[in-house]
Amino acid sequence: MKHRQYSGKRALVRYKGGAVGEEPVEDYSQGDPVEIAIGTGQVPCGVDEVLYDMAVGERRHVVIPCEKAYGRHDPEGVRRFPRSYFDQGEDIEVGSVFAWHHPVSGALVPALCTEAMKDAVVIDYNHPFAGKDLEYWFELVGVEE
Repeated sequence: MKHRQYSGKRALVRYKGGAVGEEPVEDYSQGDPVEIAIGTGQVPCGVDEVLYDMAVGERRHVVIPCEKAYGRHDPEGVRRFPRSYFDQGEDIEVGSVFAWHHPVSGALVPALCTEAMKDAVVIDYNHPFAGKDLEYWFELVGVEE
């Protein structure tokens, strides 16, 4: 990590990518760069490590292993709930995605219905990229205080 002095600063970045082997889900490769606070937990540690290693003006294509992205898929993050547990529970179907308060952290996370029965649903509140390596293109436009 050549540029540890970037820690706590704002990186101005253009990027594009998503899970390896899938269509990119994020595309900020054109126009104004996006601000990322380096070393603050705003992005996965693998992204911070890439940015620490880049020089301003550099472009780079990288693969970030899941362990440095959103971690492995945790089977404990998949649970069955009665439909009555949710507001609008009767409308949840396989593939439904909604904001969910994580039971441990309390943070809002995306939740995905993976199974729907008459009176219950199975909800996966792992990050959608959990268990997946990520493939991204980055351009470090600048670093500011």
